[in-house]
Amino acid sequence: MKKILLTLLAAVLMLSLSAELVDRIVAKVGPDIVLLSDVYKLMFQMQTAGYPAESINEEAALRQIVEQKVILQKAESMDLKIDNKQLEKYAKKELEKTKEKYPSEQAFAADLARENLTETELLDLYITQIKESYLSQQLIDIYVKTKVKVTEEEMLSFYETSKDSLAVKPVTWKTGAIIHEIKPSKASEEAKLAEMKAIQDRLNQGADFASLAMEVSDCPSKERGGDLGFFSRGMMVKPFEEAAFALNAGQVSPIVQTEFGYHLIKVEEKRDNEVRARHILKILSPTRQDSLDAFQLMEGVRERFNSGEESFANLATLYSDEKESAANGGIIGELARDEFPELYAPQIIATEVGKMTPVLENEGVLLLFVRLEEMPTRVFGYDEVKPVLENYLMQEKFNTAYNEWISDLISKSFVRIIPR
Repeated sequence: MKKILLTLLAAVLMLSLSAELVDRIVAKVGPDIVLLSDVYKLMFQMQTAGYPAESINEEAALRQIVEQKVILQKAESMDLKIDNKQLEKYAKKELEKTKEKYPSEQAFAADLARENLTETELLDLYITQIKESYLSQQLIDIYVKTKVKVTEEEMLSFYETSKDSLAVKPVTWKTGAIIHEIKPSKASEEAKLAEMKAIQDRLNQGADFASLAMEVSDCPSKERGGDLGFFSRGMMVKPFEEAAFALNAGQVSPIVQTEFGYHLIKVEEKRDNEVRARHILKILSPTRQDSLDAFQLMEGVRERFNSGEESFANLATLYSDEKESAANGGIIGELARDEFPELYAPQIIATEVGKMTPVLENEGVLLLFVRLEEMPTRVFGYDEVKPVLENYLMQEKFNTAYNEWISDLISKSFVRIIPR
């Protein structure tokens, strides 16, 4: 069953269209009637929803309306529960989304006025449509969806009988990567820490914290004398938070190291579960020499692999900072040509299979790629297509179960199609 959500455009245009039709009753479903204008309205909605043109006709639209009505009548007889407050809340959100598509409130109001609709009436239309959709889905879940299952045996059997007609997998390569972050060296850390200790000495000698922050801090807050305002737990990185909340008002912390660098923190005020603090930050980042050293290291890794001195898996375990792939021997997947990382695809493709690419750099990270093994064109294996098979067979079973259920439901309902 296709569920067509009511849109403002459909509501507005179909009201105009319905007025021009010579309306008549085309079906009776229990206590409800179906008008010809209802059929044309749904056909229009199917068109705007992108249905194939060949599937849009009076018979198909009438069938959908009949199905929807017998489902809703069944749902009403079961007294299914629905949260009306949540329903209205969701409908209001949908209404707001519709209004946002207009250039202004005035344009939206003008469209409503032109079709003799109020915003409240439009909201009611949304509520009705969403409620009907929800109740229908509840019933389908109860009578159809929960009863549809696909077994491993069914998937294997389907695969064996249809694998020759499956799409052929293109040439792929077992691909590996070593991803190495350029980090500050021990010497860089010591130099930055010495710089921060000199700042700490100036504070100990009586320098004003705010003035010193404006002079030497690497944080944008230096413009405010390092003032970060009030913050509560969970808003700062853990080491910074723990140091700040351990201080009393007026106290200055020892040097604190975080992922951003080194900090000195001064708490100005404390209230309830918040503190107001200033800080001086010296960012710890790799120097040019650190970058050169990292590049030389990766060049050495490349040479050790290309010369056959050491295995790729071992080198990836030792030097890759990407933990997930490193734990898998550096393998990032069996990739086709169009699946290589776009930024590095030209270098990967240009490098001989079994050899590492030149060292590549992007935003402080060095990368080496290798196509370890070429996998020829072949039929997809069962494990590769299993999720697709499961979805396909589930949908096939669902469609069959739904058609059987809805046909039975219609047969037990009063449905009369009135010919022209």
